[in-house]
Amino acid sequence: MLKLKAKVWLRSGSLDFVRDYFDKSAQPARKVYEWRGVPVHYRSGTSDTRLIYSILLKAGRKGEYSLPPDSGIDPGSVGTVLDIGANIGVSTLYLASLFPNAEVHAFEPEPGNCELLRANAKAFPRIKVHAFALGAQDGELTLFHSEEAINFGGFSAHALGADPARTQKVPVRHAGRCLRELGIASPDVIKIDTEGSEWEIVSAMGEPLVRSARLIMGELHGIRDFELLAFLQPMFDIGMRKQLRNRLFNFYAVRRTTLS
Repeated sequence: MLKLKAKVWLRSGSLDFVRDYFDKSAQPARKVYEWRGVPVHYRSGTSDTRLIYSILLKAGRKGEYSLPPDSGIDPGSVGTVLDIGANIGVSTLYLASLFPNAEVHAFEPEPGNCELLRANAKAFPRIKVHAFALGAQDGELTLFHSEEAINFGGFSAHALGADPARTQKVPVRHAGRCLRELGIASPDVIKIDTEGSEWEIVSAMGEPLVRSARLIMGELHGIRDFELLAFLQPMFDIGMRKQLRNRLFNFYAVRRTTLS
């Protein structure tokens, strides 16, 4: 614990953030942490602080959404980024910073998360916030709250790893039709972390749109993961990072120069 506290302090440079990271109080407070001059709104004592630490504060390849070293992508050449499952917008801020010329579309259906996402998105006018989920159809989606108390902003359309007694309804749009309506035919980068709905969303985008992406990266949750990777494999080179005892794992898929 002391070693982790030291790491959080060294990387954040803020004792207030260290206290918020390890805060176990029952009532999260809304706070602001300044990252490279960018205000990051979050809730103390929740998974929000873990997102900031793992995405913004871990440097280089240790960062959760850092570019794979063999991607061959010039960040300045990226024009469109999708952040699907944006949560409070920590990953959105990272992607907007990493790709300085990109328009970043952030999708987040949960109202509490989306409120913070909108506040964080003000740092970059290039960020477009969409307050709905993407999926395989238009309509309404039931979300389950995470069973982990600290995962304050974690919600899933699947009961695995969630609390089935705590649910809420959110709007959902068919991924392929929605992106066409937004005028997005060929995103350069897709980041996706939707607590188990990754296969459903990516497959609903349609192969032509998926094939146009230069990089897809995200987290998988043990629900139709192999189907998603099999769908991507003919078009992308795939890398993964997984701990043996952890159901979740990160992946990235880099488009091949010559597609099979």
